[in-house]
Amino acid sequence: MTATPQLALVLRNGVLLMLSLAAVDRIGLPEGLFLALAILVVLEADLGGGVIAGRERVIGTLMGLLAVVITAGITLVLPLPARVFSGLLLVRLFGFAAGLSSGFIVGGHVVAGSLLHHPDNWWYYAFWRTVMTILGVLIGVYISRHLYSQRSVSRWREQCRSWTGDLAHALLHLNNIPERELFFLNLRERRNALRRSLPQLIAEQSITRSRQDSVRWAQEVLQHCSTVMSSCRDLSTLLQCQTELTPALNESVHGLQRLGSERLKAIGQDLSMQNAAQNNEWSRLRLELKQAVEASLLHPTGTDLRSEDPELQQRRLLASRLLLLSDALEQMPCSPSGKGVAP
Repeated sequence: MTATPQLALVLRNGVLLMLSLAAVDRIGLPEGLFLALAILVVLEADLGGGVIAGRERVIGTLMGLLAVVITAGITLVLPLPARVFSGLLLVRLFGFAAGLSSGFIVGGHVVAGSLLHHPDNWWYYAFWRTVMTILGVLIGVYISRHLYSQRSVSRWREQCRSWTGDLAHALLHLNNIPERELFFLNLRERRNALRRSLPQLIAEQSITRSRQDSVRWAQEVLQHCSTVMSSCRDLSTLLQCQTELTPALNESVHGLQRLGSERLKAIGQDLSMQNAAQNNEWSRLRLELKQAVEASLLHPTGTDLRSEDPELQQRRLLASRLLLLSDALEQMPCSPSGKGVAP
């Protein structure tokens, strides 16, 4: 995200918070500050991230309320510091059980605010804070559905285009990749970033009630392109060590690089891979590659190598990576169509 969108986001959220607080003060809602804060939490840079943050806040607040009820009702004989400690401990345990990443912090604020700042009317404070938080999250989600339209999908696909484009370049130039280890390390980190953003994509699709085609497509792309990436990493080393390839195998490998790179670019550019001529060429190439691998690497004529021979093991490794790469490219998903797909 560039500086201009960041500034726009800060200004928009600041104005929204000001208007929310003014409305809450005008209406006179009890603990209305937490309604405004909940709205602000949900209105993140994208709908998926806002929904996840809102979920954490609601669950954390409910856990804080439960911890306050248990602590205030059972441990009346304990001094105040011990009650606060017990409440915070319960919230942390509840957070672990629910798998929260940050919601337990909100629950801790509920405990501290109830027992430390409102010891005489903690029920009033905790109850209305919980109600306002839930209401604020619902309002925030409703507003987000109108402010954001498939933003997580669009951003994910843009990042995926860049990743698959670089992967296509690596496949096309297996023997000439500068700083190979750093290059593939960077590709792996970008793949992991795409994986981490999948929950936001799923959350956005569920809130907008869109079809899950984009989610399934994203999962399949990550699965098969990860196989392509690992195969390219190994092949870039193996092909340099295996300098003597038969003409048939060498031609099949070059064809695999060319057509495989085109398939990866088609994914990144949302192009169809269902062209009949291309499919026929791809099927013919896979058959030729399999035959060349069998004849040149797995069962070469005129050689008498033992199974534990390093050269034979290297040939088998090269054969497995070539066939694995071919299978992964074959299973590449087509771009999803219909509702829920970003342009």
